[in-house]
Amino acid sequence: MSALLTVRDIVNTQAPTLSVKTSLPAAIDVLSKNHINGAPVCDASGHLVGFLSAHDIMVEMWCQDYLPDEDVTVGSLMKTDVVTMDIEDRLTDALEYLALDKDQLYPTTAMGYATQMTTLSLEERAKSIKVNKPQILPILENGKYVGVVSRQEVLKALRALFNDATTPVAKNVAPQVVT
Repeated sequence: MSALLTVRDIVNTQAPTLSVKTSLPAAIDVLSKNHINGAPVCDASGHLVGFLSAHDIMVEMWCQDYLPDEDVTVGSLMKTDVVTMDIEDRLTDALEYLALDKDQLYPTTAMGYATQMTTLSLEERAKSIKVNKPQILPILENGKYVGVVSRQEVLKALRALFNDATTPVAKNVAPQVVT
């Protein structure tokens, strides 16, 4: 992957967003219609204020014994401690964040001492890690929300690395059926 590529090269600026006032049924409709597992939540001026995931919705429904509460809004369920990236960050940084849990890969204390000894190679450890990372990262430019990068955008960028790739990475293209 070229070290020159940045998040700007793959950011999806067409990704749907939600408002804190969006009802839970409407949020479920947006996620379902767009085949996504979560969406950024923005205020009226376009600033990111949170993120709502399908997991947040499922936990809420479980906690409510699967009895829908019509008064629940995105604002009451969203997470506000959102991991973001800047549009000028390197694509390799996005890939590493989405794919690797470095705390599991390099288990150390705060002082840097190894907490786990293993005979596995770094590659073997990386492949055995259970990743609990977000699948979608909101992207900011000068502190304002501009789009998202998901594992799908990173995958499309990775595809261009193979010798038989004939076209550059296309942004925001409708999916095609491969037979």
